[in-house]
Amino acid sequence: MYEAKAYRKTKDVARCYLCYHFCKLKEGETGRCGVRFVKDGKLCTLTYGNVSAIESRPMEIKPFFHFLPGKTAITFSTYSCNLQCPWCQNWHISKFIPKSYRPVSPKEIVDRAIYFGDIATCASFNEPTLLYEFLLDLFRIARDYGLYNTMVSNGYISPLPLRNLAKAGLNAINIDLKGDEEVYRVYCKGEVKNVLKTIKTARDLNLHLEIVCLLVTDVNDDEDCVRWMIESHLRYAGEEVPIHFTRYFPAYLFKNPPTPIERIERAIEMAKREGIEFVYIGNVPGHRYENTYCPNCGELLIRRHSYRVLDVRLRGNRCWRCGKEIYGVFQ
Repeated sequence: MYEAKAYRKTKDVARCYLCYHFCKLKEGETGRCGVRFVKDGKLCTLTYGNVSAIESRPMEIKPFFHFLPGKTAITFSTYSCNLQCPWCQNWHISKFIPKSYRPVSPKEIVDRAIYFGDIATCASFNEPTLLYEFLLDLFRIARDYGLYNTMVSNGYISPLPLRNLAKAGLNAINIDLKGDEEVYRVYCKGEVKNVLKTIKTARDLNLHLEIVCLLVTDVNDDEDCVRWMIESHLRYAGEEVPIHFTRYFPAYLFKNPPTPIERIERAIEMAKREGIEFVYIGNVPGHRYENTYCPNCGELLIRRHSYRVLDVRLRGNRCWRCGKEIYGVFQ
């Protein structure tokens, strides 16, 4: 157990403000995430150093297509989640809370990154918000060692903790937009307005931002829902922020068939017509929409196959042909 941050104690109730659930907990009660609870009057967390996986992985697998393409990040996770998506692709850790573990220190994560030649850290796999206290310490150390810091999130973190992570050294965040209000209410047990607030906060903090939408068959892949997500992306993220439409495969409690590729292609074409500059396909290796094209002249700028970067044709952060500035962080 480790005393949590991002909470206030009033009388006999601890109010957690790490995420938008803002759980009010009495002695012995546990939050909706399953890993934050009140003991002896203090809010405690089970996730500090409680790492379920550590692996060096390409940036493209996050997906980050405009943040250090071709580089790798030491990628790690803990357990549990604060949403309840029935199609969760990492359910074996997001739906599980271990009773014991060997703690890993922030410095151990940094040491592994240096050993593997990684250029960044990445909190991913399950919801990294639940590693908040650990990330505050890790990001500061990693920054001192010259590493970038990234995370892949469902976007349910509240504004102040996100600001604190940015101050500690967070550079980039990928946020999952799962659908419209009905999708969040029926399937995820959350409110989409909170995710949109997080997207706006990330932009206000000047974090590098990319959005991923897992298109689940017959859930959020219809034209109305896709159009709503595109309009929300333009309003809260902006036309230059990349959006990834990713193919779903059956997992956990959901048995709908894999997303038809033509529905993903339709979503991509809709997004491009509405003015989003960088629109990608995910989980369809070899597809032309894995590549980055200049939104001004159409030139192929980054050629990919699955998670491999095959060619980069940029001059700094500009198109080599027409000179248009390309959103992102490139080396």
